[in-house]
Amino acid sequence: MKVYPECLPCFLNQIVKTSKACGLEESKTIEVEREVAKFLYKNLQPEKSPGYNATFIHRIFKEKTKIEDPFKALKEKYNSLALKLEPILYEEYYLKIKNRVEVAVRLAALGNVIDFGVPTLFDLEEEIKNFFKTPFAYYDEAIFERFLVPGKTVLYLADNAGEIVFDKFLVRELKEKGLKVVLAVRGAPVLNDATVEDAIKTKIAELVDEVIDSGSDVIGIDLERAPEKFKEHWKKAYFIISKGQANFETLDGIYDKDIFFILKAKCDPVAKELRCKRGELIFLYNKHLLDLKEGNEGS
Repeated sequence: MKVYPECLPCFLNQIVKTSKACGLEESKTIEVEREVAKFLYKNLQPEKSPGYNATFIHRIFKEKTKIEDPFKALKEKYNSLALKLEPILYEEYYLKIKNRVEVAVRLAALGNVIDFGVPTLFDLEEEIKNFFKTPFAYYDEAIFERFLVPGKTVLYLADNAGEIVFDKFLVRELKEKGLKVVLAVRGAPVLNDATVEDAIKTKIAELVDEVIDSGSDVIGIDLERAPEKFKEHWKKAYFIISKGQANFETLDGIYDKDIFFILKAKCDPVAKELRCKRGELIFLYNKHLLDLKEGNEGS
């Protein structure tokens, strides 16, 4: 995926959101925004993904503010809230729906949808009930099930803190099917993305066969600059599960691996790339997306 014109104001808005997350004063926020504006003018690489370019923007924030993990408090809050929801989801949805693969995928997608900023657990429960009535723009479960081969390894690319709790349902299902699961998280704090610390705190690390990291604070996945350990796991994996928008942005266009994207299309540029509407839910095989882009299948 490449940069769209709509991405530029979004880059600046990310600085505003990051500043609010860590309580940065307005004057300092403006100072950072000015540095980001210089980057966008001089160093933006439009042929690269939005996630690739946003990585440098957040590095500017860290350099100017000396705050290495501006979302730390929010990540802890999201993890705690999601962990409180986990037993409710397990009892009310996971155990009661016969098609466990379907409910596990839906719960993984739910993590990418929920607004953890809502004020009460009750509101979240209502949001969850409504979510299970929401259709997906694409739902490639039939293709996915063909990859559930016992003994094979799946590389699971995590997205955000909090959300990582909802991934536990799909991880359990993969393990029940006899697959090995390697969980990949960010190598350093960026945005509210999950790190090794989050994997341990949410206990998803106890469910998977191995936890690895992407090697740095890159937003999404940068295969060229990833550490050798990550590249080796990428190469050996039977297939990939990619959670969230940033991972999609950076992996869109890669077809030499079998990838299943699970996300909500949260902006118009991503929706355009996915051939869907903004706000729609996605469970999509990357080679199915290739067919859509080449016009071999109607959307």
